Amino acid sequence: MAIDSSEFQKTYVYETRGPVVDVLADLKTLAGLDARAEQKRRGLWIAAWGCMALGGVFIFVPFVWLLALASLATGIALFIIRARMGRTDLDNRRYGLLATLLQRFQVDLDVNAPVDVKLDLAPQDDARKCVGKTKRGRWDCEDFTDAWLSLHGRFADGTHLHLSMVEHLQKRKRYGRGSSGKTKLKTKRKGKTLLQVGLRVKPERFPGLAGLRANAKQAARLPPGVVLSRLDVAEDRLSMRAVLDQEWAVLTTKPAPPEGKAPAGRAPPARQDAARAATMMLLSLYQVLGTTRRRSAPPGRQQRV
Repeated sequence: MAIDSSEFQKTYVYETRGPVVDVLADLKTLAGLDARAEQKRRGLWIAAWGCMALGGVFIFVPFVWLLALASLATGIALFIIRARMGRTDLDNRRYGLLATLLQRFQVDLDVNAPVDVKLDLAPQDDARKCVGKTKRGRWDCEDFTDAWLSLHGRFADGTHLHLSMVEHLQKRKRYGRGSSGKTKLKTKRKGKTLLQVGLRVKPERFPGLAGLRANAKQAARLPPGVVLSRLDVAEDRLSMRAVLDQEWAVLTTKPAPPEGKAPAGRAPPARQDAARAATMMLLSLYQVLGTTRRRSAPPGRQQRV
């Protein structure tokens, strides 16, 4: 079902149940909405500065002061319009990650089973995502929890997949004196991203799965910098949770430079590939399932499993 853009822009939440091909088509539509919003904001920005520059030139030309004032007023009006628009463009890492994962998993998903998707593209610090305000020393703190991605599906082998992503953000602010002696507003942001991948299985297909709880961590394989925070194994399910930096990327095409070796004047690139992390977590869980199948196989078949 095609996205109703007017309804979507009220909440920035996309939620659906359907075939993977339909979800991918919807994500492509979201990418188009995002591109148009970015072009509109960029166009207003360029037009506003163009009017301000034109007014600045005309102000020094005799007999055209009214034109100069009109250009300056137009530029100010465009800045105001742009500010009141708010952030109408989207965080493309989010819908881009979902699209990448669905494209990777599509070949293994059950073609007759729909996927359930919930994608919240509202900003991390949207008011409805605030979970508390506290005071820490001289800092006023706001905490946000953003459970923005949930994906449920079924693989062709009957295993059920659940993948989710949650961002935790804390914003801090306080007033303090700078080196000039003037009072300034100081702000800080810190946070982390929790990525969870889980599988639900039929216990009779994987007897003894719960018994691998103690040794399951040996199967965990994660990209550098991604930290395993939890691994649960039960009779009918297993799940893995990992911690990523806030500045994760959908895909990284180049290795990050060594610590402290980033080019001068440039921010270091995102170090953590979220799509790779999710894929490796899924493969690690299947490694645990494979161990269970090998242990439960008859002695004569263990070498062929």
